[in-house]
Amino acid sequence: MDSRRKAIIKSSVRSSIEKLIGQARKAYNNGKVERSKRYIKMAFDLLKKHKVRLPEELKNSFCRKCYLVWIPEKTITAAYDRKNNCLRVKCKCGFSKRL
Repeated sequence: MDSRRKAIIKSSVRSSIEKLIGQARKAYNNGKVERSKRYIKMAFDLLKKHKVRLPEELKNSFCRKCYLVWIPEKTITAAYDRKNNCLRVKCKCGFSKRL
């Protein structure tokens, strides 16, 4: 496969992942949590299959453990960690990430 074809495939996969994450946010806001998790799972599977790098804002938009979309004060709690001098984000499932 030539590099131009790979670039086209990766850009289309990246746009598909962005759409899926957007759909997951809409589904969660409408109260459909399981559908939201399924959209994130599909996006994560595409991500792994095609080895695509995500931008920072999309990388920090869902939980990699429970596939829950991160919405501040609804699904995550954010607190400043003085010890490590960073922002600590904690999901409902207990998964914690330093930003």
